[in-house]
Amino acid sequence: MARLFARPTILQASLSPDGRHLAMIGYAPGRRVALVLDLSTGQTRMVVPAKGDSELWILQNYGSVMDVRWVLPDMMVLRMSRGMSLGLKPDGTIVRRMGGLFVERLPDGADGEPRALLIAGNAVRTVDLRSGRWSEEPSGLPDREGLWAFDAQGRLRAAQTVETSLWSGEMVWTHWYRTAEPGATWEQLEQHTDPERAWRPIRVLPDGQIVVLARAGRDTLAVFRYDPAKRRIGELMAGHATDDILAFSGVDDAAFDCVLTGGLQRRVFWFDERWARLQKAVDQALPGSINMISGADPEGHVLVHSRSDVDPGRWHALDTRAMRLKEIASAMPDIDPARMRPMTAYRYPARDGLSVPAYLTRPAGEGPAPTVVLIHGGPWARDGWEWDAEVQLLAAKGYAVFQPQFRGSTGFGRAYEQAGYRQWGESMQDDITDGVRQLIERGIADPARIAIFGASYGGYAAMWGLVKTPRLYRCGISFAGISDLDDFLRTSWTDDSTAATRRIRRRLVGDPSTAQAQLQAVSPIRHVDRIEVPLLLVHGTDDKRVLPSQSRQMVRAMEARGKPVVWLPLETGHGFDTPDSPARRQYFERVLRFLEDHMGPRPA
Repeated sequence: MARLFARPTILQASLSPDGRHLAMIGYAPGRRVALVLDLSTGQTRMVVPAKGDSELWILQNYGSVMDVRWVLPDMMVLRMSRGMSLGLKPDGTIVRRMGGLFVERLPDGADGEPRALLIAGNAVRTVDLRSGRWSEEPSGLPDREGLWAFDAQGRLRAAQTVETSLWSGEMVWTHWYRTAEPGATWEQLEQHTDPERAWRPIRVLPDGQIVVLARAGRDTLAVFRYDPAKRRIGELMAGHATDDILAFSGVDDAAFDCVLTGGLQRRVFWFDERWARLQKAVDQALPGSINMISGADPEGHVLVHSRSDVDPGRWHALDTRAMRLKEIASAMPDIDPARMRPMTAYRYPARDGLSVPAYLTRPAGEGPAPTVVLIHGGPWARDGWEWDAEVQLLAAKGYAVFQPQFRGSTGFGRAYEQAGYRQWGESMQDDITDGVRQLIERGIADPARIAIFGASYGGYAAMWGLVKTPRLYRCGISFAGISDLDDFLRTSWTDDSTAATRRIRRRLVGDPSTAQAQLQAVSPIRHVDRIEVPLLLVHGTDDKRVLPSQSRQMVRAMEARGKPVVWLPLETGHGFDTPDSPARRQYFERVLRFLEDHMGPRPA
């Protein structure tokens, strides 16, 4: 267990333009640190704290390390948590303290000086990386909260701001644009109260059009050109029929380098033919993985980040001239992919015909296996095809792990997400049930040994599964689950503490002032009599998101009716602060013991 739940040694990496150094963000005892690997010598050094600066001074003035990227062959930039940035040499010497958050490397100035773009509060700052000279211009926007888009020269040209009514909670999205002329004023393009009509500005192109991420009547997120003169979305630049576009790069011309799509498995699509050929070669060399390639030139020094369902991730340096791939770093060196269990991504039909995405991880051995139905939280979230310590732990103990992406899960199109609105305990739960029954029919799940398990919304679904389908499951486990929806929506909690968040929650879940009966009808605490199998209830004593009373009241209701229940309060919040926290280890030790007690080879 300690090996599976250890902190990753490497979180992020960036290859220097000359291919000589790899900058990384990793963990040292108790903190995130920046490291530099000299690829010629194989030596790694920590670069924060640096010479002349104490660790305490760095933390007090800049915060902790967020990420790292190279801007010159001999300079990397660390972005710090307090909105500041540090320019360092490969040996860790701080050469530039930048008063702002690094955004991107800009084209060289007229004097040949390399420049960088930063955001400093509500202003845009341009810094000469060698001399340290800088200039700053206020954004001129009415509010710093929102999204900004620049042109290739680093000029702030487009923005989206959001204003929320203090009393009604109504949110207004406003889109702004200005020309490249010095002193140009902001022009309001559009204003919306419907978030589906709002768009995210990405980049302003040389012709003045804005690259935006939007739905624009589509089910999935796509990239479009927006014409500020006509004030409307125009040409589709990149879109996928079933998957949202998650990320992109090289957005400076009429086309761009690549896009990353979501769906059941993430995929990279290159528009540049040279990079597309290189991606194909890397995918052939590293099959069965999601491979992300990066670098300034596909014929120069390239970094490959590879990860999969059995591998937390590793980095390779690619010599594109010799087409030689060399592994240079690993996220978790103690994890052996050969000992991990593969995850299958697939779809199954729900009772109303809706296609439900899912992931299945099977243990070693043949025949029907004891099965854990693992429900994600949110519920406006999702699982992914990736290495998962919790899944691998359960599979190593002999359990099949089923992860249904029931309607309401994100990343599969807007219609699929909206199909889960106000469906707690109804069609969302039916999707889970239908998936379990099909695993039984396929001979994968042992019908006498199935557990339902989840956290937050997943904890609610675990309890409700024991109520709605009391003979489908052998036992249930809820961590930080919601037992009473009516009380949950009336209680002041961190995600429901303003008029805006209350408005959103009631639209997605239900309004207790008008739909109290419906909410109570799908609240586990009001149907304890229907539960027939043991339930493990776990809750963090410092949980401000779903209050511990949600579980404590369920424990009392179960005990009052003589139902088998185990109560485990933990010294944590709504989850765990770190992968290797003592509370997390205590949690999984109790979970495994509970499953072993109730999922043994006895007949149902």
